[in-house]
Amino acid sequence: MTLVNTSNPGRTISHFRLILWALIVLAVAIAGCSSGAEPTPYDRDDFTPVAGPPPFPMIFEGKFTVAGEPGPADQTIYAEFIHGGSPNSTTFEGEYVQVILGPVSIEDVEHGLVTFYLGTREGDHVKADQTWEWDQLSRPTNQVLDLSFARLPKD
Repeated sequence: MTLVNTSNPGRTISHFRLILWALIVLAVAIAGCSSGAEPTPYDRDDFTPVAGPPPFPMIFEGKFTVAGEPGPADQTIYAEFIHGGSPNSTTFEGEYVQVILGPVSIEDVEHGLVTFYLGTREGDHVKADQTWEWDQLSRPTNQVLDLSFARLPKD
């Protein structure tokens, strides 16, 4: 089985490679969340992992604005649940791609809300006006979601 690459319709991706790649990214995201940085006010020490294989991730992309204008290129963007989070992604002018995450804890699944940030986990970060309500997936899924931010993070 193959999937059509939406950014390049002539190119296909094997289903197995896509799932394997998504699981590797999810494992990196889980490891990255253990750094001690806390972009959300939740207690990250109270962690009950999801039983069984990890849920399939969602891959976000879309346009983004800062104070009503197209966002600049080379900004760091990421998404968070309570315990699970995406690796950092770098923006293009007015666009972001490949913000990939899935829930890693029971609390992530129950809370079910994905929050997006510009900036870094360790430094200044700005929360997007939009959030995404998580729903269990049967396969890795691309989701287009336009985001708006009030300001750029301070350096």
